Amino acid sequence: MKTIKLGYLDCAHSGNYNAQEDFFFKLLSQKYHIEITDNPDYLFYSVYGNNHHTFDGIRIFFTGENVVPNFNYCDYAFGFHHIAFEDRYMRLPLWRQYGKALNATLSKSPMDVEATKRKFCCMVISNIKQTDGFREEFFEKLSAYKQVDSGGKYKNNVGGPVPDKIEFQKDYKFSFAFENVAARGYCTEKILESFAAGTIPIYYGDETVVQDFNPKAFINCHDYASIDEVIEKIKQLDNDDEAYLQMLNEPAFVGGKLPDRYSDESILKFLSNIFDGPIEKARRRRIIKHYADVDYRNMKQRDVYLIVKYFIKHKLSRLKQKICGKK
Repeated sequence: MKTIKLGYLDCAHSGNYNAQEDFFFKLLSQKYHIEITDNPDYLFYSVYGNNHHTFDGIRIFFTGENVVPNFNYCDYAFGFHHIAFEDRYMRLPLWRQYGKALNATLSKSPMDVEATKRKFCCMVISNIKQTDGFREEFFEKLSAYKQVDSGGKYKNNVGGPVPDKIEFQKDYKFSFAFENVAARGYCTEKILESFAAGTIPIYYGDETVVQDFNPKAFINCHDYASIDEVIEKIKQLDNDDEAYLQMLNEPAFVGGKLPDRYSDESILKFLSNIFDGPIEKARRRRIIKHYADVDYRNMKQRDVYLIVKYFIKHKLSRLKQKICGKK
């Protein structure tokens, strides 16, 4: 079993990232012996900092945010967007990394008439600072029909934030599955968690979501001209038990199974292309100016120091090689 020296940088808001619980670490461990180290050959990094600019090995970008990879600065990338770039990119929506919710969705049993007797609708939303305002407007309008229970920090009306989102949603017929913003390809864990809870998701965000998820299994806001039209559809299902159960018991995924492109085997095949060969053949990026696209005004002092330190070290090393080569 080949040993891979792996590192992680800029992967969490707090800076504290449990690498051994990481989706990629677990997947790679099926094939390789993984050594987590501060001196790696390969680096997984994300959007929560700039420390990855100091690393000159093989960089692999992944993200849970609506960000397009910069291929001048990564060798390989996982992201949301529907793009193709040789062997350097694989589309991997964030929901694929939620194994517990995925397993619950795939193993869900048919539900009977008792499911129609649950409470009406819920949402669990805490962040509204970086959104486009759609879900706030939707909440107000749907609440005019029936109470929507809020288990998050935003508009909380259930006595405080709930400890377990999926368990909370299980008591409801419908649940909000709204992305922060609407963008093609940007599909996070929200719709999958609604399916895992056995509710009908009311989805907004990625208009291409129906490439993965069965359009007969959820209410897709992108199918309607206005919020009022979406609410009329919700009302119709809320008052028609037969139609409600028909939608509720549809399989979550197109074709009734996880799409092959998101299987462990497909993801591991992409990763194996990186790790199986000699490390010198894994490099894809060509720009070595680690400071070129950095906005120093918005960086922490420590980050600037590390990048400048690396740049000086790199230049001194090149100068030393030239001097020694002349002797």
